[in-house]
Amino acid sequence: MRRFILLLFLIFSFQGMSQIVIGETEPRIEPKVIDKKKDTLVQLKKTSIESDGVTSVYAIGNWSTTSRILTENEGLFGDTLGKRADESALNVWSFGIGLRNKINNYLFWDGGIAFYRNGERYRFEGVDTMFAYQTYYNYIAMPLRLNAVVGKDFKWNAGIGLIPQMFTGYRQEQKWETTTYSKGNETIKTKSGYNSFVLSAVFNVGLTMEFKSNWALMISPEVRIHLTSSYNDIAEYIHKGRAFGVSFGLIRNL
Repeated sequence: MRRFILLLFLIFSFQGMSQIVIGETEPRIEPKVIDKKKDTLVQLKKTSIESDGVTSVYAIGNWSTTSRILTENEGLFGDTLGKRADESALNVWSFGIGLRNKINNYLFWDGGIAFYRNGERYRFEGVDTMFAYQTYYNYIAMPLRLNAVVGKDFKWNAGIGLIPQMFTGYRQEQKWETTTYSKGNETIKTKSGYNSFVLSAVFNVGLTMEFKSNWALMISPEVRIHLTSSYNDIAEYIHKGRAFGVSFGLIRNL
């Protein structure tokens, strides 16, 4: 009898333990929910940051061969070119500083302030005589350009723009020798007879070499052509300067 009661007790105990084990549930793992809206906003923010404009400052020097297109003024005060038809090109230096701003990965604009020079020269030699001069036209200019660009560390660019120029002075350096072997020289400076404002077109191509230190070197062949005359309306001639040269300098990315 005791054995029978003990057997029943063991059977019921086993069933109770089995029910407890079977009824126990596994811990629930919550699925990860991806907020697509939030993820899209993050991607848009990254794209916006990547396409933000990058500003740079630059300082350049420009060496150019300058000359002019000279034609007779057909008005009342016009005259034939005479010896001025024999003028030739003059090499001059110009300088400038400015800002560059990236519009997108393929375009940037630049603008600044510069000191530009144009000029021409003349020389006549006879048997015992010589007469020569070099003429300089000085301007304070504000070049404005739009440039297309390709590349990464080495960037090629091509640009076009306009240059408003304010006339600051004319200087002509003359030298001569006479048949009596005497020599002389004279410098002529004036502001009268010239337009105070000249507009030029500019075309350039260039290469920029960027470094990790946020500095860059640039070299850029450039053409500048006056769209308006250097001389005023009552001058004998219509004078439009032009320059074929190369700019080079330093760029600092901010």
